[in-house]
This record gives sequence, structure tokens and C-alpha cells, in this order.
Amino acid sequence: MRKLRAHGLLERQGQSYSYRLTAKGVQVAALFVLFQKRVCGPLANTLFHHRPTKTATLPAKIEAAYHKADVAIQNVIDLLAA
Repeated sequence: MRKLRAHGLLERQGQSYSYRLTAKGVQVAALFVLFQKRVCGPLANTLFHHRPTKTATLPAKIEAAYHKADVAIQNVIDLLAA
């Protein structure tokens, strides 16, 4: 907790032992979640499933929705990085 406070990610609420995320902490937490979903999740998934070939059938609706979500997440990351 001390290091998170030192980096400005947490702030103490009054005199109690409860903490809350600062605006910077929320951004960092969002980046960690997005990183985990975009990098760690697909890497773990490839251990069990092979990638489809380019000659495979058209992507299903869920794959198209996943691609749209992936593009939207990349846009958010680009905005946060700016």
C-alpha cells in the first residue's frame, strides 16, 4: 500500500484505514485489465486452440464482435497514451 500511495495511485480516506483509487490509479488499473485481456488471455488461449487459417470459413458473429471490441480497446489505449 505504501508504494501505491507513493506513486499516487491510492489515497487514504480520512483517518480510517480505507483507501480509494485516484484518477491516475483508475487509468493504471484500466491499462492492466486491458493488457491482461489483450495479451495474456490470447496467449493462454493459443496453448489450447490453434489459429484459424486464412482459407477457413467466414468468421462467426462472435468473432466479428470480438474484433470490433479489440479495435475499440486499442483506440482507448491510444487515447490514454496521448
